[in-house]
Amino acid sequence: MQVYSIPKSIKKNSKFTFCKGCDHGVAIKIIAEIIDELNLKDDTIAISSSGCSVLLYNFLDVDCLEAPHGRACAVATGVKRAHKAKKQPKFVFTYQGDGDFASIGLGESMHSALRGENITAICINNTNYGMTGGQMGPTSVMGQLTTTSPLGRNEEYHGYPIKAAEQIALCDGTQFSARVALYDVKNILKAKNIIKKAFECQLKNKGFSFVEILSSCPTNWKLSPQDSHKKIAEELTKTYPLDIFKDTTND
Repeated sequence: MQVYSIPKSIKKNSKFTFCKGCDHGVAIKIIAEIIDELNLKDDTIAISSSGCSVLLYNFLDVDCLEAPHGRACAVATGVKRAHKAKKQPKFVFTYQGDGDFASIGLGESMHSALRGENITAICINNTNYGMTGGQMGPTSVMGQLTTTSPLGRNEEYHGYPIKAAEQIALCDGTQFSARVALYDVKNILKAKNIIKKAFECQLKNKGFSFVEILSSCPTNWKLSPQDSHKKIAEELTKTYPLDIFKDTTND
């Protein structure tokens, strides 16, 4: 019988502070498990930014830095390069929301990928600005009702949602780009394997690696946790297919 265990990289006595049914907790737990499995705990520096992702430092027992909104990849670039110059290799990853990574921070994100910075970026995509009240974000899908699109997102007025994993895959400096989801056990296990592969890409000094995670937001979607996961499986994956869009790790 498999015994449930808390990863060593999770802070002891950390209290869950996300909304009920939010997938941030699952994402952070599997990231912690990967850090343990790759023996990275003492060498990891995590960069979080404004939004729900900023709470990362409450849960993950590694060195964490908080970046200004949208600047996580820029801060991660500086941290990685500084330690490389000192010949003290560090494993550096960002943990960001979709508004942070793909809106205000799109320039930093895209150019980090274009430069092939040897960092890993994790983007939690819940299709809205979760922490500030559920406003429409760059990843809000067509027809989605939000506090700033009460009639639904439409192409004529709002334009189309950005597909971050596909866009990042187009950058020459990107070595790994994928999209995963956490709506059931099968996909959680698959997500863990893919995130681990993105981490290994950095460990091989290949260049920029990226994983977009489709995540629930029951509070702002005004759905139960169960219906939120159903929405991801049946609706969001039509706009955001789950796949590995670029992988040069075996080249």
